[in-house]
Amino acid sequence: MAATATPNPFQFLPLVDKCTGSRIHIVMKRDKEIVGTPLGFDDSANMVLEDVKGIRNHT
Repeated sequence: MAATATPNPFQFLPLVDKCTGSRIHIVMKRDKEIVGTPLGFDDSANMVLEDVKGIRNHT
């Protein structure tokens, strides 16, 4: 019987690590958007951002 691989929900963390110190644009649920500079993150993918600005969507 072949074992099925369990997807890793944190496989994006190396990408987030590469973005640390660079300006990023984040689209969240309900079309909320922010732009900021990541300072770091933890193992649960909580991010610390600086110089954050919210973007209003007028739909």
